[in-house]
Amino acid sequence: MKQGKKLGNVAFYLTLLVATVSMSAIAQQTQRYWITLRDRGLHADLAKVSAQELGISDHALWRRSKVLPADKLIDELDLPVNQAYLDQLQASGIKIRSTSRWFNAVSAELTPSQQATVSSLPFVVSVGPVAVFSRHEPQIAISPTLPSLSKSSTTAGNNYGPSLTQLSNIKVVDVHNLGITGAGVVIGMLDDGFNNHKTHPALKNIKVIAEYDFVQRDSNTSVAAGEYASQGGHGESTLSAIGGFDNGNLIGVAYGASFILAKTEIDSVEIKLEEDLWVQGLEWEERLGAEVISSSLGYNDWYQYSDFNGRTATTTKAALVACRKGVLVVNAMGNEYHYQAGVGTMIAPADADSIVSVGAVSSDGIIAGFSSIGPTFDGRTKPEVVAQGVSVYVAGGTSGYQFSNGTSFSTPLTAGVAALLLSAYPTWTPMQVRNALMQTAKPLYDATAGMTTRPNNFFGWGMVDALKAVQGPSSNGNNGNDIIPTRFVLHNNYPNPFNGATAIVVEAPTEQEMELAIYNILGQKVRTIYKGNSTPGMSTYYWRDGMDDANNHVATGIYICRLNVAGSVLSQKIVYLK
Repeated sequence: MKQGKKLGNVAFYLTLLVATVSMSAIAQQTQRYWITLRDRGLHADLAKVSAQELGISDHALWRRSKVLPADKLIDELDLPVNQAYLDQLQASGIKIRSTSRWFNAVSAELTPSQQATVSSLPFVVSVGPVAVFSRHEPQIAISPTLPSLSKSSTTAGNNYGPSLTQLSNIKVVDVHNLGITGAGVVIGMLDDGFNNHKTHPALKNIKVIAEYDFVQRDSNTSVAAGEYASQGGHGESTLSAIGGFDNGNLIGVAYGASFILAKTEIDSVEIKLEEDLWVQGLEWEERLGAEVISSSLGYNDWYQYSDFNGRTATTTKAALVACRKGVLVVNAMGNEYHYQAGVGTMIAPADADSIVSVGAVSSDGIIAGFSSIGPTFDGRTKPEVVAQGVSVYVAGGTSGYQFSNGTSFSTPLTAGVAALLLSAYPTWTPMQVRNALMQTAKPLYDATAGMTTRPNNFFGWGMVDALKAVQGPSSNGNNGNDIIPTRFVLHNNYPNPFNGATAIVVEAPTEQEMELAIYNILGQKVRTIYKGNSTPGMSTYYWRDGMDDANNHVATGIYICRLNVAGSVLSQKIVYLK
């Protein structure tokens, strides 16, 4: 009865909305908005729904089980948006563009008067703009000749052709020689479409287990009738860098992996991209079981630098949810480079603290003139790593190839290495893969810009080294690091917020007595995570199940992780959710 009364009020408000939208209002210019809803309706009972009903695959459940307790593999964020609210909005004449389970929100085109009226509806929590980003393609010369590496075949029998350079300098060829090709791993791609992926010589044999066009709302991710000619070309190229295979011409990093393809971006004259379809595509790929997400896209037009703090931008928050569900998000830093000491130029969601953000270098390790830099607004080092993003050899057109530039291309190379690691170590969590990529990266510096230490805000921890990552670190990330930090660093925990186990990474330059502990907001110690001598290098510690020192669950809330060492205290906020 109470719910029926509420919907009755909703109907009244929506009747008022329809009545007040005049022809002059319809003529007003529309803008795309997020409409966040108040609740999930009468059926928001997790005990009454199955994973199958929610569209969550067995592979997704297995992947989630690596980071979540068995009784929390499905949570409220998996529940669909309240259908009654959708019906009421659509009945009012509002055209819904996308829905987000994780944010309990929809995006829609609204006139100013519609925005005001929708904001007053009782089931609407907020109405805010969908962020837009104009993709900046780097304008630098492409080498007219092939890179000067003579050997193009390996003991695995692969002839890499012109793609040899981009794979050799991150030691992928060595990993292929070990028989590791990404087999068994599911990679999700988010891009503007994937032209010719069924016919191009380098793409036609890729294992595509699902594809969906979130722009046209069908299952064909190639360019559609009426779209700009550029649509789908960008994704075709990024897909080839990570998963292509045309022996003698181009071989991708993880050509043995399986792929989920989501067309989430609209190319136009300005090449404007919007975040709502990116979020919807990410949620869809997570439910289908993607373990690694490769995203060469990002958003910044609606945001100030102060928003790049790891918790504000919509895509950043979505990336963090994916991480908490066991997905490693690998995202481009962006092509927005301009150097100003202490000011980062990354795009969202590259500012997220639990993902791998990727910058671009030339084949000889020089920072690309376009590659965005850190730090984040809250002072975290970005990017995590770099890979070749200048003169990357990729597929283009119906059967051809081309050299391309951008963090768009260093990103799938890095995401492919992450897939190789998961192929070698299937039980690894996203944080273990991320740590392995960072701690085994080849250190790079740019002394002319004052970057003489590692990590730094140009190269992060350095250039990806797939062979060291596969052979070096143990599954707990505590050894195999031959690069010793210059200072103690306490990284943000992952995942955060958490309700199972969260990983806390500490970098130590020397062996010194240290204490890593959890405190509540009153300053009372609730859990000692570790007390003893630090191990030089990067080490990972865990706070499991929000337990205090008496093995009781702490209350939901904000806690402080403190590292006491060498006469100083480093701290980070941790959010525990039961």
